[in-house]
Amino acid sequence: MTGRLKRKGIMLIADGLGDRPVDELNGKTPLEYARTPVLDELCRRGMTGLVHPYRPGARCGTDWGHLCLFGYDPEPYYTGRGSIEAYSAGMTLKLGDVAFRGNLATVDQDLKVIDRRSGRISDPRDIAGLVEDVNGLEVDGCRLILKPLTEHRLAMVIRGSGLGWSVPDTDPGTAREGEAVIRPQDLKDAGNKRTADILWKFQQQIHRIWEKSDINRQRVERGLLPANFILTRGCGKAMVLPPFTDRYPGARVAVIAGDSTITGIGRMCGFDGYREDGFTGGFDTDHMGKARLAVKLLKDYDLVVVHVKGTDLCGHDNLPYRKAEIIEKVDRMFSCWLEQIGEEDCYYGMTADHSTPCCQREHSADPVPSFLAGPGVRRDGVELFGERACAGGILNQYTGSQFMATIMDYLELTRKYGA
Repeated sequence: MTGRLKRKGIMLIADGLGDRPVDELNGKTPLEYARTPVLDELCRRGMTGLVHPYRPGARCGTDWGHLCLFGYDPEPYYTGRGSIEAYSAGMTLKLGDVAFRGNLATVDQDLKVIDRRSGRISDPRDIAGLVEDVNGLEVDGCRLILKPLTEHRLAMVIRGSGLGWSVPDTDPGTAREGEAVIRPQDLKDAGNKRTADILWKFQQQIHRIWEKSDINRQRVERGLLPANFILTRGCGKAMVLPPFTDRYPGARVAVIAGDSTITGIGRMCGFDGYREDGFTGGFDTDHMGKARLAVKLLKDYDLVVVHVKGTDLCGHDNLPYRKAEIIEKVDRMFSCWLEQIGEEDCYYGMTADHSTPCCQREHSADPVPSFLAGPGVRRDGVELFGERACAGGILNQYTGSQFMATIMDYLELTRKYGA
């Protein structure tokens, strides 16, 4: 390792930032449509590109994409989204446990999905009450363990013997309202079949209990959707990652996020996670609060990662104008950092874990616009921060882990290969 510099870095991850041309935005993407004078200026002062979070043509989930951006190849370690969610919720998985990512959802009597997120349920009292009503249920010698995450998201663990951890999702997927919940069937492995059967029994039991819930009755009276089902995906077992410092010795990294999944992934890598009351995984997160906290944390960390979720939500909900508005809030975050920290002692980067085009309402394999600016950074001549403009940048065709490695190199935290 070379000598340490005093310079620090801030990397902002705009979840699902990348998009495709939108007719109502005059053929521009939300990023191209947004007014981003600060982001554009940083592009002019640095290097840009369309970065593939994992590899070209690969469509990433939030978990996989963030592992890549945090410098990992997830392939050797990944055991399913469920294990990450359980870790994010503070659970300790035991040998034989099976974990799932769960969504509080609204279904009809035929188990057809009305809303995959129960109207983006966010009232912590409603969520806590619903979880309390079913946490600890037992079926066929197996116990259900539930913990709330961010808004409609849950960590769900089935604890028992003889379970398999490769069970398909029961969630039909984004933008598939009106379709029935999927029941995994015809599984050849005995352990996976046992898990699928027990999971289905738990889901039916939960549905019956929540259909009679006073909390849901009151939600309906308030004009809100009831949360009467748990859709599951990302079945997995415990996952262990090598520490980030194995590759970047001495690196101190902090993660600021309202979405506990992101801080959980960070902690799995050895990062410190930070969250305040105003930081949510929704549209209402305190963007400037995150910016101010990053300034404070930079005193103690080499790199501060700041996560913004709203851009992804807009893609899933087909809200291109709102996506542009959130990008403009991100622009103001960088303005705050430039005013309070300056340009001489800090590197500024921005990227994304995947693209979520509004027209798709789902993640795509489109590479994500990214930039890195700061002292001594090579300039590539790109003048605007947008999908088409960044295609001509130095970072074009980089992967997410290579983008992180580039930041670490500017921070003088990389090893030299050879003598």
